[in-house]
Amino acid sequence: MKKKVLSLILSGVLVLSATACGKSSNDAGAAVNTNTQTETQDSAEPVSEAQPEVDPMEESMKNLESVTSMEAQMVMDMDMTISANGQEQVIESTTTIDMVWFNDPLKLKMDMTMDMGDQGSVDMQIYAEPSESGTFNVYMFDGQSWSTQETAESALAEYDARSNLMSYIGDGSLYKQEGTEQVNGANAYKYSYVLSEEEMKQQMLDSGALDSVSSLGLDVSQIDSMLDDLGDITAYVWIDETSYYPVQYEMDMTTAMNSLMANMIEALGDQAEGLSITVPELKVVMTCSNFNNATDFTVPDEAKN
Repeated sequence: MKKKVLSLILSGVLVLSATACGKSSNDAGAAVNTNTQTETQDSAEPVSEAQPEVDPMEESMKNLESVTSMEAQMVMDMDMTISANGQEQVIESTTTIDMVWFNDPLKLKMDMTMDMGDQGSVDMQIYAEPSESGTFNVYMFDGQSWSTQETAESALAEYDARSNLMSYIGDGSLYKQEGTEQVNGANAYKYSYVLSEEEMKQQMLDSGALDSVSSLGLDVSQIDSMLDDLGDITAYVWIDETSYYPVQYEMDMTTAMNSLMANMIEALGDQAEGLSITVPELKVVMTCSNFNNATDFTVPDEAKN
């Protein structure tokens, strides 16, 4: 049962990770609302309220189109309560995903750690690099051993940091400007957008993240039903005031995760009899950096061997 619970939690985290850094359908809509509510983040000092000479959203998309490399770190703070066989356990976990992405040629690295305190941790690593045959070699560490497979570039779309950012922001027309805040000691324009329940479901389906759920033994109809009634999510994006790169975004996914866990347990039927998982909090923050200046890497020998 412990292995099933861990697989269930990990699958849920991976699915919602795709929502936090994946594709959005916000490619049409009304013009940006230019409300100027001023707040501060990580700083009590007043921030600049000077109006930009250009549209930060528009400039951020132009900049992303020419990005050749970048780094990103996603941090998920999640508290949950697991009840099974008359026992209850509270887990406070922090999942950190560090990503490095290069284009032309495409190669990527992803390190994921789910730290559950006294309950231990789960580690995953993914590398991808061009192969001699013109495809890509993907190396994955599941916490116990490495596996290798050859795949087409299209299969790596869910790990494409630049494309995911561009899809996430869309053309920016559905975002509302919320003023400016401090992000990592620098001024940034803050925007918000409400991701609807239907958009979120389609995003998960498009991302390929649901492939991780197949390990639970669910069929296509069961997986599709898991994505019902997840609710809306409000997303926030911060665009650096000087460089016009999107440097951070954030989502509170508590409601969605609770619904997803309940749906997954229901879909598992007798396999999860007597099991319940509630999530009092799930917050996702992703910080992007080193645009066009990412730290290079090599695939470790143990992965290739």
